[in-house]
Formats: sequence, C-alpha cells, structure tokens
Amino acid sequence: MLGPAARQPKKKPRSSSTEATEETKDRGESASIQVFPPELLYYIISFLPVKDVVALGQTCRYFYEVCDSEGVWQRICRRLSPRLRDENSGGSRPWKRSAILNYTKGLYFQMFSGRRHFVSKTVAPLLSHGYRKFLPTKDHVFILDYNGTLFFLKNALVSSTMGHVQWRRACRYVVLCRSAKDFATDPRSDTVYRKYLYVLATREQPAAPGMGRNEAAMAAGSRLCDCVEVYLQSSGQRVFKMTFHFSMKFKQIVLVGQETERSLLLLTEEGKIYSLVVNETQLDQPRSYTVQLALRKVSKCLPHISIRHMHSNQSSALYLTDDGAVYFEVHSPGVYRDLFGTLHAFDPLDQQMPLALSLPAKVPPCVRRICSTRECLYMLSSHDIEEAAAYRELPASKAGLLPSDTEAMAARACEEYLSQLHKCRTLEGRMAKMKEAVGSMPLMTFQKDFFWEALDMIQRAAELRGSPPSS
Repeated sequence: MLGPAARQPKKKPRSSSTEATEETKDRGESASIQVFPPELLYYIISFLPVKDVVALGQTCRYFYEVCDSEGVWQRICRRLSPRLRDENSGGSRPWKRSAILNYTKGLYFQMFSGRRHFVSKTVAPLLSHGYRKFLPTKDHVFILDYNGTLFFLKNALVSSTMGHVQWRRACRYVVLCRSAKDFATDPRSDTVYRKYLYVLATREQPAAPGMGRNEAAMAAGSRLCDCVEVYLQSSGQRVFKMTFHFSMKFKQIVLVGQETERSLLLLTEEGKIYSLVVNETQLDQPRSYTVQLALRKVSKCLPHISIRHMHSNQSSALYLTDDGAVYFEVHSPGVYRDLFGTLHAFDPLDQQMPLALSLPAKVPPCVRRICSTRECLYMLSSHDIEEAAAYRELPASKAGLLPSDTEAMAARACEEYLSQLHKCRTLEGRMAKMKEAVGSMPLMTFQKDFFWEALDMIQRAAELRGSPPSS
C-alpha cells in the first residue's frame, strides 16, 4: 500500500517568470510586462498590424527595442505572407525591411481631367516583393519588385460606367522576366510613343561548344553578364537582345533621342556612363548586328566624378553626382533656351558637352531628389550630419546622473539667493533681491522682462492694500 505522502499528486515545477508573477501577486503589487520572457512578447506583438507595431514602438524606449527586434518582424513576415519564410531583402534588417516593403507597396493614380478627382489603387500583383519601379505604356503597366522580377499587367486600366478610368479588379499579370535591374521606355510623357520596353538584366553566359557539363556549370556561375532585352509593350514578346562583356556591370538605363536614332545611356556600378545607338524601326526585323558601346563625354571630360543617378527626356539628359552636383546634356536649341534663357554657348555639333547647373548660393549642393515638369525642374536638397535622437534625455535628477558643474553652480546660487530672501525683513527688500536673482539667471531677455514686470505688479498691489483709505 502507498502511504499518505506517496498518494499525494506531484507538483509541477514552476518557471522563474511564473514564480516572480505569483510572488508579485502575493505582495499585492501589479505585474509589469517587463517580467515577461522576450519570446512571449515577440509572440504577442507579432499579431498586431504593422502600423500598430510601429505605434507601440514609439511609446517608450523599452517597447522601441522590443518592437524593433528582428524576432518580431520575422514572425510578422511569416504571418502576413508564408512566401517570405525563406525570402528576405538582405541588409542588416532583412525581416523588417521585407515586412515594411510589402505592407506599404501600392500603385495609385489620379486623373487630371473631369470634375471628380479620386485616388485609385491597384490590386495586383500580390506576389511581388515590394514595388521598386513602374512604367505605364500605351496598353499595359509594368512593375519591377525588389527581387528583380518584372511583372506585366495586361490591360490594367479600363473605363468605368461613369466615364472614368479605373483599375481592372480581375487584372491578369504575368512575369515578363527575372533578374532585372532596371527598365526604361520612350522618355516622352505621351504613352502613345512607348512601343518598346528596354530591360537591363543579368543573364548567364551560354556554354561554349565542346565544353563538358562541369566546365559549363563553372563557367556559367563565374560569367554572369549584363544585357539589354527589348520587348514589345503590346504583347510582351522579346524582339531584340544585346549582351555585354562580363566585366561591364550596369545599374541603370535611360533613353534619349528619336526612334530612328535612339541612344541608350547605361550607368555602371562605378559611376561611369556608356552609350550606344539603335534604330527602333528595325528592331522587329529578324537579323543580327553589332552595336558600338562607347564612353559618354561626361565621363570622359569629368573622370573624377561619380554619377549616382540619371534622368532623361527626348532632347536632354541630367546627371546627379555623388557630391550633389547636377550636370545637363542639352540636345536641342529650344530646350537650351528654355533652361538658360539664351542660345549663347550652344554648340549643335557638340551636344554631349556636360553643362554644370549652378545652384543658388543659399542652397547647399546636396541634392537628394529631383523632379521635372514642363514648367521647371524641382530639386530637393537636404543635409544632416547627424540624425536627431529618438528620445530626449531625462533631467539629471530623474535619470540618476550627477549634474554638470554649470548646473551645480546655478543650484548653489539659487540656494544663496533663497537664504538672503529669508533674511530680508521688508517687502521692498525681498522684491529688490528677487529682481537681482532674476537678472543673474541665464534667462532670455523677454523672460527677464516678464519676471521683472510681474514683480513690479505684485509690489504695487501690496502697496495699495497697505495704504490707509482716503477721507
């Protein structure tokens, strides 16, 4: 038979956090969320919407550290989209970047014509990893995501019953190509001219004849080549392809010029610009020919500068350097006159000459964003040597820090003035001593004037109460 001690049920071992919570309840105190294990907090917070997670992280420093951890954002990614389980954006914060990219992605448009102005958002493609760049063409819309996948939205815009243009809810989209870096089309704002789509992509170099399977695999892995593929915007069919040497690595492509003499400007990863010329009217003809790749004059004349970004129009190109400087290429006298107000120094035989844009003296040449319209060019310039602190520092008394020498001297001076006020026997003496103390404090002029005027008002009121009534 079992004894009384043996028949009693065994007690389950309690974790340290449970014991701490129960001890807190026994003392009658409220439990703090900071005693929860981090894994439990990550699990709870991961069920919040992304905007609520960001808002919660702005409440205090503790929640900022918890909500900013990669553990929380990894759980959010797995909950929002299972495809992000093994797919992230890289960098120091891959899971948070992936979640923010896919939560904030959206493509909107607003019509300029008509009385009603409303914003419409597309519902596709859902499988894209964020939206990196888009271009509308005559019939369709193309979207590039952060994984290098270029999506082809077929007939995305339709006319509604009210005569407005809106997104097609059942929009069909397909993958046009993968491993894309950038894409461009006719730079004019009229989509009628956008017949072809130029895609800058990375492709494996085909194996040479006579190579074995292992040799071909090793060569393909080490010989990734950049290329430009040309697609018809109407059908998505590839009609032309040009491949560059594996040592040439590009990151951006823009177009300038007419269809018969289209210039492709290619920006390398080192900040140099190369160009080549093609005839768009002959791209759909099944033939093969060699194009000449040449260094652009802006990189020849200014070899010390590094180009960060390019913008183009049919008759001009603009280059933004790493130092924040801006250079123009003007290819027509009309555009030159619109930009500079005169045709002086315009050379029609040397249209690639880079022209430095002189920024106003009161604006530092630290251009981050530029945008152009038919009327003018907008430049966003901003420079911050140090990001502002997310939280202000607590006072020395609350933070438990020792006050500085200046604060200690000011505190001793206030104590000395307070001791002198206690020794004063008359109201006039106390008011004079108080004005002296205000004058010695490190206050602004309007603050000192305010205190002096307030002290005069108090003194006059006291004198009126103490004066005998008139007969």
